[in-house]
Amino acid sequence: MLSMDLLVAMEMSERIEKATSDSKKKMDGNRSAARRKQRIANRELLNDNEGLNMLRGLGVPMSKQE
Repeated sequence: MLSMDLLVAMEMSERIEKATSDSKKKMDGNRSAARRKQRIANRELLNDNEGLNMLRGLGVPMSKQE
């Protein structure tokens, strides 16, 4: 469970760092389009079902919320 928390914390830190560094740069059309394509590609790497299966494989308890 602690390793999962650490992974989430690292991901949050990386996203904040990236957003901060990107906001300092001058945005142009090409760079913006490239970032959008990269985000789309990253989303395709891990869909919801794969993520849930990974968590189940790690033994993370799951319950359905309404």
